Amino acid sequence: MHFLYQGFGWVLYQIFRLIGNYGYAVILFTVIVKTIILPLNIKQTNSMKEMQAITPEVQKLQKKYKNNPEKLNMETMKLYKLYKVNPMSGCLPLLIQLPIIWGLFGALQNPQKYVFTSGNLTALHQSFYWIPNLGKPDPLYILPIIVVVVTFLTQKFTMDYSTADPATATSQKVMMFVMPLMIGWFALKMPAGVSLYWVAQSVYTFIQQFIVMRRPVKLVPIEEAERRVKEQEEKDKREKRDKLKASAEIRQQAMNAQFGRSTQKSSKMNRPKTKPASKRRVVTKIPHSDERTHKPDKSN
Repeated sequence: MHFLYQGFGWVLYQIFRLIGNYGYAVILFTVIVKTIILPLNIKQTNSMKEMQAITPEVQKLQKKYKNNPEKLNMETMKLYKLYKVNPMSGCLPLLIQLPIIWGLFGALQNPQKYVFTSGNLTALHQSFYWIPNLGKPDPLYILPIIVVVVTFLTQKFTMDYSTADPATATSQKVMMFVMPLMIGWFALKMPAGVSLYWVAQSVYTFIQQFIVMRRPVKLVPIEEAERRVKEQEEKDKREKRDKLKASAEIRQQAMNAQFGRSTQKSSKMNRPKTKPASKRRVVTKIPHSDERTHKPDKSN
């Protein structure tokens, strides 16, 4: 992971050179990184909203097939297919973001090694508002408190727009309190630059969730979804038949053209090289039997 730390540290140092303040460089760097991965975050949020939207239908299936797990799995997968929802689609963006988060976090956690590689640490000792040194923890604990509050508000806002089942809702409520406290505890021990990053990304995430979560998911009735799926399947079958028919016609035309060329070539090869005989009939006169036996009298 060191190459990630070095890469993010180099970018952060270039931003610092343009701005001249390490604190503002951390905030701007966080905004840039969050903006780059914003499409992934939006995709993850939309996937979560879609899963939450079909939760009532999943609950109906769970009640209907509670004694038949195999049938329940089949009908649940059919429901996902109807609404084109993939339960695992929300995990992929998170997995892609993890190396970015680790690299950024590692560079901020040890700026002496990965950001200010030249050894000039005067920027870390510059005060940033109430913080005398961004390379050390916040002495007034203001940044950790802000992180806890903003993270809690973000998770609460997300839960208010979710329709999870009771078991999932209970675990979400627990995490709504546990996660902010864990981040706040780590922020107490980490350099103030890391806490500043957490504050910036938490505020950015809250604004993002506020905009994305407020957009409703247009969920059609299951009957309409089934009708649309059948129509699409029939359309796909027609297109497949048309393609097969067109391919067959092209092959037939190619075979006919090849057969025609072969026939012409064969006729040329079988044509005689000599000029054919004349069509005039040759009639041979055969003498009569009496004429063959009768000889003229030489004496007369």
